[in-house]
Amino acid sequence: MKAEVPSKGLEWTNLLLGLGLACAAFAFGALPAAAWNAGIVGLLIVCCSAVALGRYGAWAEWSNIALGCWAIAAPFALGFGAAQAATWTHVLIGICVATIATVQLMSSRRSQGITHDRPAHGR
Repeated sequence: MKAEVPSKGLEWTNLLLGLGLACAAFAFGALPAAAWNAGIVGLLIVCCSAVALGRYGAWAEWSNIALGCWAIAAPFALGFGAAQAATWTHVLIGICVATIATVQLMSSRRSQGITHDRPAHGR
């Protein structure tokens, strides 16, 4: 059975955010770590979101959560935290991507009836 994307609009939003981060790599040419990170992480977000649009799976959302969290941490881990434009671009896009992926994951679980506060099988 093929699972449906909880919200195609949100998945498209993540795809566009990933594309924006990948394109921002060209603006960070003077900062190689920021440019490479933006390009690679942005394209990975695009790929995960595109695959989720075609055939939804929780793994795509978990991947986008991880990629969003990495985008937030990358400026500090890779040493370009002092570059305001690169840092804020990574942090804001990372927050948006991770939040959207979390909402998608929660919506998917809710629509499948998976909750942790119900007793199993009428116990």
